[in-house]
Amino acid sequence: MPRNERAPDPRPARTKAAIFAAARDLSADDGEVTVNALAKRAGVSRAAFYSHFSGLDELMAAMLREMFETAWTRGAEYQREVNDYRRAVLFGFGVLSCYVERHHAFLRGALEWKFSHRTYMGMVESMAGMHAQAIELVVDAVPTGLDALTTGRMIASAALAEATHWLVETEETAHAGEELDGTALLETILRNAPSWYTGIGPEDEVPAAEMMEVCRKAGVGEQLEKG
Repeated sequence: MPRNERAPDPRPARTKAAIFAAARDLSADDGEVTVNALAKRAGVSRAAFYSHFSGLDELMAAMLREMFETAWTRGAEYQREVNDYRRAVLFGFGVLSCYVERHHAFLRGALEWKFSHRTYMGMVESMAGMHAQAIELVVDAVPTGLDALTTGRMIASAALAEATHWLVETEETAHAGEELDGTALLETILRNAPSWYTGIGPEDEVPAAEMMEVCRKAGVGEQLEKG
């Protein structure tokens, strides 16, 4: 580094990381999420929060964007390891299910944030883009006439809708302090995703438990926490 060039200030990155961690650490008993509550939990000022985010809506969008980017990177690494495109597709759905399983309190709380439709659509588009790239890899199996991005958007929307349903359905179990298992969520997603995409036929066994274990052993939840 040149003698007169200053090193980057690490404080903004630490503040952002602290805010992300505070949001992820929300529990089912924390009640309404506010900027004040998050700033206090993160150990930062309101001014520091607003220096990074315009509000809860932008915070949610940033957290999900980083989660998807990290998930895509890990999925690409897994694809190179197994050299099997369809296996990588299953892994991608497993990543989503593992994230929801591990961070269900944060995500359930986020449902009450009333973030905007624009943020939700941005989340769908991020997932749709990843599915579109994956669809291009299994192009020989894609039915004639399907557009990869449009199809990816449909797949992403369905998976997110099912994840939301699972969060609501397991709310009482979570409040009772019982450990949640996202295997049923992954099984539902894989069973209902297009068979040409997953390679799972109507009569085939759905390897949801196996894929969840692969994702857990790969430390998917921990990696996404650090995203």
